[in-house]
Amino acid sequence: MDKVERVKNVVCYVSKISRKQLLSKSRERYIVDNRRIAFVICKDILELGWSKIAREFNLNHASIIHHYKKHQDLMAYDEYYKNKYNDILEVFKLQIDYVEPKELIREIVNIKKQRYNEYLKQKLKENEGKGQSETTFIG
Repeated sequence: MDKVERVKNVVCYVSKISRKQLLSKSRERYIVDNRRIAFVICKDILELGWSKIAREFNLNHASIIHHYKKHQDLMAYDEYYKNKYNDILEVFKLQIDYVEPKELIREIVNIKKQRYNEYLKQKLKENEGKGQSETTFIG
């Protein structure tokens, strides 16, 4: 399944709206907000261009840009919208096994610390055999 189709499916599922409603020309706020969230996920997570997103939703690229800017405003001032966006985003990330780069870096650092500590423990054992025992561990 195409990732844009997954975005559409997740938005519909979490928001409890039909696919027909999502892709309609409706101006009802709750539908427009869900459509906007789909656009933003396509741009930020899937890293699609404005024109590609517009084609997927049968819109003009300028409309997508407008919604993207509006999303930034709503995230700053509308707590309900922000929570809804975060909920949909988390479900979508789970669907595609998305991992944040910061989480990946944190995990790599932890693995390296663990390896270094194991190395230091080995050196400590070697030094104890020689009569030296001053080694510091990183935690």
